[in-house]
Amino acid sequence: MDDSHHDFGWQGIRLRVPSEWELGRVDGDMSSGYARLDDARMVRAEVEWRTAPVRGARRPVSDLVDRYIEQLQKKADKPGMDFSVRRQARFFKDKRWLEGSEYETFIWEADYRAYNLARACPECQRIVLLRVLAPVGENVEALVNEVLPSLEDHPRQNDGGRRFWSVYGMRFLTPEDFVLKEHQLKSGHISLTFEKDGGARTLRIHRLSMARMLLKDRELVEWYPSFFNKDLRDFRHTVSAGGGQDNIRGHDSARVHGEPRSRWRQILRPLPLVNPRPRRYLEGAVWYCSEQNRICVVEHLSKKRLEGDDDLLEELIDGYVCHAQETTLDTRSDDGLAAGSQRSAGVGENRDR
Repeated sequence: MDDSHHDFGWQGIRLRVPSEWELGRVDGDMSSGYARLDDARMVRAEVEWRTAPVRGARRPVSDLVDRYIEQLQKKADKPGMDFSVRRQARFFKDKRWLEGSEYETFIWEADYRAYNLARACPECQRIVLLRVLAPVGENVEALVNEVLPSLEDHPRQNDGGRRFWSVYGMRFLTPEDFVLKEHQLKSGHISLTFEKDGGARTLRIHRLSMARMLLKDRELVEWYPSFFNKDLRDFRHTVSAGGGQDNIRGHDSARVHGEPRSRWRQILRPLPLVNPRPRRYLEGAVWYCSEQNRICVVEHLSKKRLEGDDDLLEELIDGYVCHAQETTLDTRSDDGLAAGSQRSAGVGENRDR
């Protein structure tokens, strides 16, 4: 892999971008949402997506572009800012990858210049608006021709129908039928929670930085129950050292097994009167990646007992990239923060970091 670029993945959107571009803001869900990528200086890319309506005809892409430009023009008019748009702009060197798609390319220019692609995927009918931004006068067409054609909006066939996630150097795959419910993107600890069947099954994926400092010469079997003490309070759990068939890519590892505590014990514990904690079973794996000084954790929780081998857990481990093909610039991502429920910056708003 070229260290100058990496893959960004969120809610089924996948892009190949310069390594210094990382998630700055994110909002929405699988059906409709927004993500923003920044470098050290400014906003560099924004992507918006929505799922085509189940019933009724989808609006033409050109109509959506009309509405978007109209909104930008109104924002520019308020402060009296110069604003111009070039529709059907020709900045792609090769458009063969767009064959069969309904799309429009356009450029708008105000305080920044934005190269835009609005596209409806012919396979999944997902509608995506992707733009790359640059200061006026900066020639970025070569970059635009790298980033925009890398857009993917549904899982790759060779990923086995699993959805790709990649943020701040953390990369993994999840089954398509699990939806993101929570995300915590903090410096040093990234955690994403996915659910299926109304919470009957839950996946939790973690990555912790500065592992050597966290472990302090302790083994994983000691560290895990101490660090995740609150999460384990409703389980009778065991943590055993990995090895043999439980080995994870040659790393120090541990396996976690948990069963719900007795109902009587849970009754005696102080519980909330509304939405008490459900009784669940837990299977998990944790390993220490010395190459990147990180601890990786995957957990599968289910309201029903997990009989036999937990194939889903092994699938999660297999799809989690802890160190292979890592870029030298991924270390800066540990200091990044991304918050949910954030909106994009509009025309005339500060895009500098």
